[in-house]
Amino acid sequence: MTSAVKSSPARRLSRWGLPVAVLILGAALLHEATDLPLTQTYAGIGPGFFVLAIGLVLTALGLALGYQVLRGAIFEPEEAEGADIGRPMQWKGFLTAAAGVFLPVALVGHVGFPLGGAVAYALVTRAYGSKRPLADVAIGLVVTSITWFAFTKLGVQLGGFFPPGGF
Repeated sequence: MTSAVKSSPARRLSRWGLPVAVLILGAALLHEATDLPLTQTYAGIGPGFFVLAIGLVLTALGLALGYQVLRGAIFEPEEAEGADIGRPMQWKGFLTAAAGVFLPVALVGHVGFPLGGAVAYALVTRAYGSKRPLADVAIGLVVTSITWFAFTKLGVQLGGFFPPGGF
């Protein structure tokens, strides 16, 4: 972060994108938390508590970022991050990672949580440069299967393990 430098109105306006986006996300979560119970009789903490907590943190973070932008702070990648802002975005990696995030939402109902999660894991690792798709699917399948069994043991329903197989 460096001190304020003279910049164009468009550049100054573009710096407000992140604080505004974080504030909107925080406000959306706070709004959604009003529809969820904050407490439950089983564990004492309901799902609304976590949504409310994350909404409050995001709102505070958005306000803090907005305050820094208002003071003229300029956010640039640090040398230790290894970011080269002169290079163009790698769309293939971005779209592969996005598919890893959104595709399992459509898959879970049809192929089950473990297989949908394994696909997500394999796509995201591919986006980060992995060249071992079979190993990535296997690792993802093991991790998501353990997760499915653990959550099922706790009473949380994540759908069927493998609906096409009947379980």
